[in-house]
Amino acid sequence: MAPDNTELQTPWLRDQLIEWLLKLGDIGWLQENWASPGSVDLDRMLDFFDDTGVLDDPVGRIGFILRDEREAEIVRKIDSIIEQAIRGDSGGDVEMICSRPWGSVMAIAREALKLMAVGSSCNDSMRFGGI
Repeated sequence: MAPDNTELQTPWLRDQLIEWLLKLGDIGWLQENWASPGSVDLDRMLDFFDDTGVLDDPVGRIGFILRDEREAEIVRKIDSIIEQAIRGDSGGDVEMICSRPWGSVMAIAREALKLMAVGSSCNDSMRFGGI
């Protein structure tokens, strides 16, 4: 059985990761915050990923932000799909968000949320709408 968040060394970072994944999986949030000039939320999300190293070294974040290898694997996929979506960008931010590759980013973010909610406490399941 996967440990609950209290067994993680930095459970507050897991909470932040989940919040960013919720936003990353939401086309409305992306359009509002990515396509808006001067939006700081997107910068904060990218700073979070950089500062925690969760995308760069997900296995190294097991026990801190991630619970197990399954979560690390899906975070690896998120990193790979984001890189593919950014490399395939040929237009502006709005065009990129509406592109097929970016749809894959949103889908993998939602998949990660489902995986991360498995075996979590009732509070997590309720907080994330029973994902």
